[in-house]
Amino acid sequence: MTWWKNKQLRPALWLLGLLVVVALARDILANGRPLYCQIRGESFFPALHDPDKPFGNPVLDSIRAEFRWRLYPYDAAVFAPIPFSPGELPTRPDTTVRQAVPGSLHPAGGERRFRHWLGTDSRGYDVAAGMIGGARVALLTGSIAMSIAFAIGLAFGAIAGYWGDGRLKIRRGQLIFALAGLPVSWFYADAVLHFLPDTSSVGARWALSLLIAGVVFAGFVFIGKWLRRWAYFAGPVTIPADLLLMRLAEVFTSIPGLLAIVAFAAMLRHQGQTLWAMTALIGAFSWPGVALFIRAELLRIREMEYITAARGMGLSEWRILLRHALPNALRPAYTIFAFGVAGAILLEASLSFFGYGDHNLVGATWGSLLQNARSSPQLWWISLPPGLAICLTILALHVVGEAMSERG
Repeated sequence: MTWWKNKQLRPALWLLGLLVVVALARDILANGRPLYCQIRGESFFPALHDPDKPFGNPVLDSIRAEFRWRLYPYDAAVFAPIPFSPGELPTRPDTTVRQAVPGSLHPAGGERRFRHWLGTDSRGYDVAAGMIGGARVALLTGSIAMSIAFAIGLAFGAIAGYWGDGRLKIRRGQLIFALAGLPVSWFYADAVLHFLPDTSSVGARWALSLLIAGVVFAGFVFIGKWLRRWAYFAGPVTIPADLLLMRLAEVFTSIPGLLAIVAFAAMLRHQGQTLWAMTALIGAFSWPGVALFIRAELLRIREMEYITAARGMGLSEWRILLRHALPNALRPAYTIFAFGVAGAILLEASLSFFGYGDHNLVGATWGSLLQNARSSPQLWWISLPPGLAICLTILALHVVGEAMSERG
């Protein structure tokens, strides 16, 4: 409630709230299929159905092509305010793709309601539908990528900051088998990718691969833990966690994130790169900032009196970290999350702008709309809406991040 009373912060919250509403209601606001239609006395809701799956109804399956939805003689039909799907090329075989100015009618629409409110680009994609679809892509990319980065950075920063170089000890058996399990789990993860059929989605292939790798690695760790009954394997080994993790963070920091992600995206293109793979890449290269911030906070917190008192009470180091030290380090870290979401949205738009985004989302993201504006800079209705949306979204997130830092 205090934030809402801040008049400078209120426009940013309104804008981000609008972005969330538009992203969640994308299929209702922009859709080439009817929200509701009545055919031969039966009622259907095609807009809420997965377009890649058959309806199981011969009538609906016969008109699955986007332009046929708009031409079918319904008993009654209700279309979305923007009657074009994001990324849909709304053409008919007897019509040609053309650049439509804002407010013009679509030649295959047949009715005045099928209007391009923000015009089309040179490929025929509706700009208004692309703006609606881009809101969901931006929200998903920013939040999921930064969640991945935050999880990795939180784990690495907590270990490096709380235990430093001389406090983290591990049994020799667990260390040996953990190191041995890394190449073996990598081998099985790669083998799974080669044996899965090419028809499966990239996200499902990578998820199963990571699951197999995790199970194999956990098995090696369990074996190392079981071998503690022998004296040699039970001996403690000090791990210089701060040194190792901070050098790893410096390696990632020294690599230009955009160039690295472009290189990986080009490598994954032949495997059918998806938005999820690109989001994971953005998150994987964004964790060092979170890790460095968490480490700095825990270096300060671990020397405080209440942490010393908790050790004096006999609490385990893990319990002190999770229950007492880490929660106090997280409050100011939320500022990094807000700025990181803005950076992830800008990075995704940059990748789409350079042609390295998901090829299935052409015309459905802000960056892909801007990409077409390079060849037609005189068409202001192509570049102005997505550029303005990216600018305002990032500005709103920065305002929220600054408010969080002042509050923390």
